[in-house]
Amino acid sequence: MTYPAGSEQAQDARTPGSVEVIGSAARVRLVLAGEVDASMNAQMVEAVNDVADRGVPIDVDTRDVTFIDSSVIALLVYLASRVAQPIRFIQPSEPVRFLMDITQLDEQVDVLDHDPGPDEAQG
Repeated sequence: MTYPAGSEQAQDARTPGSVEVIGSAARVRLVLAGEVDASMNAQMVEAVNDVADRGVPIDVDTRDVTFIDSSVIALLVYLASRVAQPIRFIQPSEPVRFLMDITQLDEQVDVLDHDPGPDEAQG
């Protein structure tokens, strides 16, 4: 069902954003879900720095992202430019794919249409 923008119903229908870092010895996974926007910048900066500092290949799981804004995609572009280790985007949602295309982030990372699992070695 669609509600007018700004209505209480529209606000109630929103899925709050979340960010989680899951690590192993072989790689680290940054998991984003829901509406990921500027209100999460502090969490995102902390998570991006955490995964970058680990020195292992990085997976970014965005399959459950329903909205992403330019501030978040900018942090992901920054991550891709900051690290030497490979980055894979796992099943990016349509909103993420759209911004990856516009920012050409999809040319800097690997995009996978399946989930290889958190511990699969880079192949």
